[in-house]
Amino acid sequence: MFIALVLFVALYGVFSTAIVRQLDDERFKYRENFVWAVFQVQRQFLVVQRDIEAALGRVGLTDDAVDEVLLEYEILVSRVYLLRDGDGFEILFTVPEVAEAIKQLEVQIDQIDAAIAEINDPEEKLTVLYSLLEPMNEDLQQAVVRTTNFVSVYNANNISVVKRDIQILSYLFFVGVIVMVALGGFMIRQRQKIFAADMAAQKARQEQEVIEEAADYAKMHALGTLAGGVAHEINTPAQYIQNNLEFLSDSFSDLVGAIERKDPNEPPRLNLEKDKVDFITEEVPMAIDESIQGLNRIAEIVRGIRKFAHPTTDAVELISISEEIETAVTLTRNQVKHIADLDVVMQTDVTEVSGRRNHLSQALINLIVNASQSIRESGQRRGRIELAVHSDDDNVYIRLRDNGSGVPQEIKERIFDYFFTTKERGVGTGQGLPICRKLIQDDFNGDLTLSADYADGAEFIIRLPKPDQATMDKANSDLLDGPSDLSSLLR
Repeated sequence: MFIALVLFVALYGVFSTAIVRQLDDERFKYRENFVWAVFQVQRQFLVVQRDIEAALGRVGLTDDAVDEVLLEYEILVSRVYLLRDGDGFEILFTVPEVAEAIKQLEVQIDQIDAAIAEINDPEEKLTVLYSLLEPMNEDLQQAVVRTTNFVSVYNANNISVVKRDIQILSYLFFVGVIVMVALGGFMIRQRQKIFAADMAAQKARQEQEVIEEAADYAKMHALGTLAGGVAHEINTPAQYIQNNLEFLSDSFSDLVGAIERKDPNEPPRLNLEKDKVDFITEEVPMAIDESIQGLNRIAEIVRGIRKFAHPTTDAVELISISEEIETAVTLTRNQVKHIADLDVVMQTDVTEVSGRRNHLSQALINLIVNASQSIRESGQRRGRIELAVHSDDDNVYIRLRDNGSGVPQEIKERIFDYFFTTKERGVGTGQGLPICRKLIQDDFNGDLTLSADYADGAEFIIRLPKPDQATMDKANSDLLDGPSDLSSLLR
């Protein structure tokens, strides 16, 4: 099973890397501005003509004026040769008008160089130069027009290729998620069978072995529980991003198809109904904004998964409370949004505590999921979950309240016992709350308790000591002397 997983990850990485590299290549091709290059040649051509006309119109032709015209002519020559020999412009010469125009320019340049080399009179030299350049005016204009049309078609083809590659990459991603979830579920079931066999064979070590697996299992169980919701959260923005891209492609095709070129000497006209123009003008920015929002949403979810799934280290460090809360809210949003309103209230200026990364978010995820299940079981149409953070002189408190069915009085003393659960077999394991409490106690030197006087549902309180340098020094010293109990359990 492990070999199959390794092979799948390797093949997925190879395919994804190949597609991303192809996307980079196509993006580079798309950015090559052929119209600009041909237009610069035409522009320099017109600059030379204008300077010749200005010089010949002056009273008394000076050598400086002639030198200025010849300098502009040399720039024209250099741009023609750059267009002919420059990297990335080879495909442009598949356009017959462009190839013919550049070829004629090279012929004219050779004739001009030969002609003006034998002329000493400045006025005659400029007159000859002007007369030899004039026949190329129409050819250059036609080359610019044909290049514009060519680039429109060329970039449209590249857009379709990029769209196809993005779709393939999306399909690979979703297939990867499905396969990983399936393999993860299979591995969890196998671990449960092995665990049950060990429980029967080694009853004397039952509690110790369960605790050793508990924290790692709880994290995997949380990811497994939330996987479907996370996939749905990613699928929704991905779907409307795809729809918006299809709409943008269709709108672009409509615009290109509505361009009319009756006279090559006149600007092209857009033959499109006003209602259609108004529709595109209004809808295209909205489609772009929605796509950007969708990509930002996917990025936010992926960041949350990466933070939560990042391997936990034994190092005690300053942990951002807001980042841990953000990760928990992001990963539980899909499971909560149809059941309750989740509000986060920060009432403290303390932003960090000392502990081990990911453990606070793991505890918060478990509490939020439990709160949403309690609200659903209460039969309410729409519930409320509030996550409030405040502090006093010594501690930071995170209070998670819900208006669900609450905790019955007769079981309040047992909810933190290992293997105690009120859920059906296969739904609850009785390890969530005990593990959350142990994470807070061992990794943050804090505590997790159930409020005794909260009547409107249930309220869990996480107490975290404020960080100080002495605590950090002691924690790192303990880490060097040997692993803590929880550290040994997580390995």
